[in-house]
Amino acid sequence: MFSFFRKKGPDGQEVMTQTGPMTQTGPATQARVDAAPAEKNTSDSYDLSALAIEVSSSSDTLSSAEEQAAILFANGQLKAAYGALQADKANFIGKKRHDSWLMLFELLQQDNQHDAFDTLALEYVVEFEKTPPAWQVRATPAKAASSGSGYFAFAAKLSHTSIDQQINELLQLHKKHDQIRLDFSKVAEIDTLSAAELLSALQQTHKKPNSLQLIGASAVLDLLKAKIEVGRRHPAEAPFWLLNIEMLQIMGLQEEFENLAVDYAITYEVSPPSWDARQAAKSAQDIARDEAAAKAEIAAEQQQKNQLAGNLCAEQPELFARLLKQIEQSPKPQIDFRQIDRMDFDCAGQLLTHAVNWLQQGKAVKFYNVNPLVHALLRIMSLQDMLTIEARK
Repeated sequence: MFSFFRKKGPDGQEVMTQTGPMTQTGPATQARVDAAPAEKNTSDSYDLSALAIEVSSSSDTLSSAEEQAAILFANGQLKAAYGALQADKANFIGKKRHDSWLMLFELLQQDNQHDAFDTLALEYVVEFEKTPPAWQVRATPAKAASSGSGYFAFAAKLSHTSIDQQINELLQLHKKHDQIRLDFSKVAEIDTLSAAELLSALQQTHKKPNSLQLIGASAVLDLLKAKIEVGRRHPAEAPFWLLNIEMLQIMGLQEEFENLAVDYAITYEVSPPSWDARQAAKSAQDIARDEAAAKAEIAAEQQQKNQLAGNLCAEQPELFARLLKQIEQSPKPQIDFRQIDRMDFDCAGQLLTHAVNWLQQGKAVKFYNVNPLVHALLRIMSLQDMLTIEARK
């Protein structure tokens, strides 16, 4: 956490000085609100005199008002941040100071002030004689397919030493979802016991037809076919036959099911398994199309899980932890900040500590699509000296 106190500057004026992470060497502006403004301003008033904010500016690129607005916004005081820039408007109108304008646009966007945004856009055209930033309608996140279905991927090796754990995970997933996607894409080995255990699990979860979708099953079917032979009646091979037949039933391949069922009956001198007429029959083309669509949805779901969206703040530690995880897992991380609305001082301070370590490790970290207010905060913290920070276009 950060703390601040007043002291006299070289010119005799009081300034706010910080203790804590911002005392790292570098050109960072040492500024912050004191304890009073820590409470969010929820009124529509922009009375800055009540905020007791003083800024000591050492930045060549941010004005005092811009720094003040970034600090207020980092503390969740959106309206006060807007007021700080509005109060300074007479000083930047006509000077084509892009940072102030972009901050105002961002504040109005986040406060959902569409009319005020449009008014500012007209002023922007007069100031810069070019197209203003457009109002962004953030799309409502699509409901993940996993909301009504589960996804389970089997390991590359299905053996008697590991199959129990995987089956237990599958059955637990089945309790939570009516429909499940089973991904066999990685499976390269399967033994007799695993085939028997998997057969039992599929029969339990497939009591309701069309409730399972198999992905990457063709490779497993090839594995199973290589382990059986018509007329060769080895008891240890029976699970391979029956698992193959069950998977064909689930996939909806009726003709292949019936042919293999007859071969099984001939080999083991038993009645052939019967096709469940409740299962919708499908062609190989249908299966390929459905599988491609499922893979695309799964990839989208995974991307959504990894996406950083919202506020990087003390109240959402899981989001900051996800950011750090993405950085640590990539040799040259490039993190999209498009949907990060705000970052508070707590996270910025932690980020500064991590950035020092990344710099020492030679790890090149890049943040891009950073909104102008978060971008300003990172500049105030001198993080641009340790990370590549690219503002949102």
